[in-house]
Amino acid sequence: MTPATRAGRRTAVTVLVGLLSFSLVAVPGAQAVPASPGAVAADSSDDAGAPGAAHGRSAEPIEATTETTGFSPAAPAAAGSPASPRAQDAPRDSAGPPDRPEHAGVPLEATSDVTGFGVVGVTWSSPVAHDALVVEVRTSDDTSAAPDDDGAWSAWERVDVEPSPRGDLDGTEPVVVGEVARVQARVSGPSAGAVRDLGLTVIDPGTSPADDDVPVPSEETSPSGRAVAAAPVPDRPTIASRAAWGADESIMTWTPRQGDVRGAAIHHTAGTNSYSESQVPGILRGIYSYHAQTRGWGDIGYNFLVDKFGRIWEGRAGGVDRQTVGAHARGYNSGSTGVSVLGNYETTTVSNAAVSAVVRLVAWKLALHGVAADDSISIAGTPLAAVFGHRDVGSTACPGRTLYDRLGEIRRRAAAAQEAAAELDVPDGSFVEHPRGTLALVEQGRKHKSRCDVAQHYGADCDGAVPVTRAQWRALEPGGRLHRTVRTTDGRLYRIVDGTKREAFDMESLQRVDKDTPVVTMSFSAVDGLPYGTPVVRPAVVVVNRDNGNRRLVVQGRKHGYLNNALYRRTPLGELDTERLDGRSVSLLPRVSRTTGVVARNNGREFLMTRQGLVRTDGTGQVLPSAGTQHWGKALMAEVPRFRGRPDVVVVRVRKQSQLYVVRDGELRPVSRARARQLNGGTKPPVHVILKVTKRQLPVGSPL
Repeated sequence: MTPATRAGRRTAVTVLVGLLSFSLVAVPGAQAVPASPGAVAADSSDDAGAPGAAHGRSAEPIEATTETTGFSPAAPAAAGSPASPRAQDAPRDSAGPPDRPEHAGVPLEATSDVTGFGVVGVTWSSPVAHDALVVEVRTSDDTSAAPDDDGAWSAWERVDVEPSPRGDLDGTEPVVVGEVARVQARVSGPSAGAVRDLGLTVIDPGTSPADDDVPVPSEETSPSGRAVAAAPVPDRPTIASRAAWGADESIMTWTPRQGDVRGAAIHHTAGTNSYSESQVPGILRGIYSYHAQTRGWGDIGYNFLVDKFGRIWEGRAGGVDRQTVGAHARGYNSGSTGVSVLGNYETTTVSNAAVSAVVRLVAWKLALHGVAADDSISIAGTPLAAVFGHRDVGSTACPGRTLYDRLGEIRRRAAAAQEAAAELDVPDGSFVEHPRGTLALVEQGRKHKSRCDVAQHYGADCDGAVPVTRAQWRALEPGGRLHRTVRTTDGRLYRIVDGTKREAFDMESLQRVDKDTPVVTMSFSAVDGLPYGTPVVRPAVVVVNRDNGNRRLVVQGRKHGYLNNALYRRTPLGELDTERLDGRSVSLLPRVSRTTGVVARNNGREFLMTRQGLVRTDGTGQVLPSAGTQHWGKALMAEVPRFRGRPDVVVVRVRKQSQLYVVRDGELRPVSRARARQLNGGTKPPVHVILKVTKRQLPVGSPL
């Protein structure tokens, strides 16, 4: 491993510099919700809006794996070594806790292997005073790294102690270490030798095929409960449900309670900023398992979580549009909703996508409860901005310097979005016009600037766009320039032509018809109102009807009839590229005969589809009157393997049957193995396996 690579992996243990204060305590008058965890999950999300549902994959609950390792006194060499300069000498944020004390006595250490995208934390059972313990973590990419081999480990990094719901200091915040091989924790300080049940917990959040899916807009309805809106509310942003990130509701033991949301507390999480889109659900599962089980809180602390890619995720159970009490800022949970951005933003710059997601979320959430995003409020007697940082109410550097510096921007943009919602009411897919004449398509609170000629392909009258004020224009987030090729947020691909949307099988299909253009990403609602045109599908592929799951083999722009499971799964047809299209798109493809396994070319050559490929059998065209021979083009013939040449004797049998047949003059003629050898000149002929659906197309003649 190169030094650069090792340095990149060591960022996996960069941790939050502030102290996160969590609490489950609601203020007097908070409303309990007498609902079971299952009922809460049903209220809080609609499975149709979950990632995974859009691609035909279900987001099943994923059970995290947790292992805890005990601590023991450090080796003499380690005990005598000073803490890393960064852990000992780095200045703390003025809002955070004071500098750590010198190590007292012999440090305690624990080492554990890490599997999956790991989340770790240190816990103990006896509460201690603040700054009585110093907890540090380091990692190694070497599976055989010895605990005392400092050269195999990253530098020690300080981990902040995190209060329990009762306010006791009996554990640290969770740290997302990511994909490393081993983790080591070190505990020192005045109380290091006195705490009981000291343990290093390592959580493997597991993986799911649905982790790769992108969240799509949800069509949830507001559940019953205390949710008020004194003014028009901006469109609800896309919020991926708990089910979407694989939350195991069986470990959710906290009874949701309702408070009085008057503001939004902004946080960041401890750990790595180097995560991919598909690793985010695992990060959420790891934090959830640590909060709910290891710390015993019964659920994840944050109401919402936002990743650096701009996706919003449902956190705490109880209903995203209800006033659910979180566990994110002790003393302020009942009066605020907690929003945590995944990553450490004390030194790393927060992404614009994450900031925009927070803007969309707090604009909607606060308006839902009658709060203006740029208001001044009071919670627990503390004067605050409606959108405030965790450091404003706790001894912590959270949400990190770079995110905290943008809270003013978030307030302004969220307030502008709320103002625009009160004045601008145009459906997605509509065009608006800036006072200076610039056109833009509106979609999910975003604007996609457009030339007139592009807008006309979307069916727009350039002179009939809705005029908007400058404030309304500014309130719409930039969504990228409008193009005629659209990729929807749920993965569909369309080419917009003369007021219609032509769904494309893939980019290669567009390239074959010289339609390879820049792509704009938008929600489906932006093109929902456009009628469907003939889809763009390259030959030799399998199209799946998104509405009912039926498969069609597409040859030269035409669809064959329903392709059954046997032909798709037990022949080379299953190796063809397969994608989903809307049911309306599939219906516009011209139809030809159904796929049977009997193939004819325009040059008169005929073939049988076997499990291994195509076998040439000229003369098999005398199929039953009720069946039809399917005609394949060159592209499909090139994609399916075949036995070259025309064998003198073609011997077949049906899958899972022993009877042999010789194909002769359009019939299946039963033969014994000895007779087949005799007909083949005394040598054993190859036997080709066909499916029942293919056998039914050929009449069975008399034995040879």
